[in-house]
Amino acid sequence: MESAIAEKYAVALLQVAREQKTVDAIGAEIQSIQKTVESNADLKNTLEHPRVKAGEKLSALQGFLGKKLSTTMENFLMLLIVKKRIKHLGAVADHYEKLLYGMRGKIVARVLTAIPLTAAQKQSLADKISQMLTVSVELREEVKPGLIGGMMVYLGDQRMDGSVLGQLERMKQRLVKVEIE
Repeated sequence: MESAIAEKYAVALLQVAREQKTVDAIGAEIQSIQKTVESNADLKNTLEHPRVKAGEKLSALQGFLGKKLSTTMENFLMLLIVKKRIKHLGAVADHYEKLLYGMRGKIVARVLTAIPLTAAQKQSLADKISQMLTVSVELREEVKPGLIGGMMVYLGDQRMDGSVLGQLERMKQRLVKVEIE
């Protein structure tokens, strides 16, 4: 349900941004706001608290950002607050980014590795994914030592697990299913 709500609001925001020719600026602004909210538990609690008035929520957000919001973003955030959808801000920001990339014929691939990839490895992986999907790919790497080795690649809702941890987990599942006579 959250995904459907977030997509609806992201599409609306993108339409407004297109009309105003501020697609990139709005994209950067919503990402910045989302990161600020996610990194500050007090702000998040204030925004999601039902007894805090809408104007106070917006003022609190502006105070934490330390900068003036664009009129479009201010109106959009007020809409989310009034409609009690502010808890979906992170999902809206993610959907907006996906829509923006889709509009440009690009996708974002999230890559989890046990150790950092070299620049050549990143380029090679991006090229292979681009050839597979026939779209331009932007890689976002996250280092997760718990994977032991290998990598996991997320393309939207799809996951390709080539990690050692994933292989061990699959082996464990097969062993559990084996019946001993």
